[in-house]
Amino acid sequence: MRITIKLGGSILEDADIRGHLLEQIAGIAALKHEIILVHGGGKSLNRRLSQLQMTSEFIDGLRVTDEAILGVAVMVLAGEVNKKLVVELGHLGISAIGICGADAMSVRCVPLAGTPGYPDKIGFVGKPSQVNRKFFDMVIDAGLVPVVSSIAIGADAQLYNVNADQMAVACASGTDCEALVYLTDVPGVKDENGKVIGRLDKASILDLRARGVLSGGMLPKTSSCIDAIDAGVKAVYILPGADRDILVEFIQGTLTKGTKIHGN
Repeated sequence: MRITIKLGGSILEDADIRGHLLEQIAGIAALKHEIILVHGGGKSLNRRLSQLQMTSEFIDGLRVTDEAILGVAVMVLAGEVNKKLVVELGHLGISAIGICGADAMSVRCVPLAGTPGYPDKIGFVGKPSQVNRKFFDMVIDAGLVPVVSSIAIGADAQLYNVNADQMAVACASGTDCEALVYLTDVPGVKDENGKVIGRLDKASILDLRARGVLSGGMLPKTSSCIDAIDAGVKAVYILPGADRDILVEFIQGTLTKGTKIHGN
């Protein structure tokens, strides 16, 4: 099975949780499942910007990215965070290759600045639009795990900061993955009573949104889930990354936690 796994938020920051998840990913890879690992790194980027006494703001959850912030984003996301994951996977016996969208033009994007809903001041922020399937196939066929940072390349040969959830959607749909797994710091999608919903389809998500049940980070997260389903991914999972052996349960088909989003 080919799977895109997205790792981000506080679970990416916690060395113990991250380590256990990478051990599970290594185990899955050893079973000959094909994995594309996509990661964020916003908290690491925040720390580095603070150290450099640089401030940033957000529009609809996207970081306003001028030229200076883009330089730091590339350094942190495609460098520091990306290579740490590659090293840690290597220590577990998994050959991984760290990339951003510019490598082999693996993930192209369109700039958001000036498009409906996005002012010019959002800067160098893009949305993934095209994936180099042949490149990913070549890497996976060579027995490597691609570790993808959330930096993509535009038609203008410009690097762009992209949302990591959207990067994961692009990788999953663009390489015909059977599943997209979001490992998060929340237990799943909750109903109005705070109970985790085990299964949802697109219509159910839209209903929850219309009734105001979904809020905060779950709004863009579920939008990404819908995008993935619309793009042909069979199933998307929002799983609590801190729960021990959550990926083992996913592979074994014994999941009792998290939320599965499926097509009609």
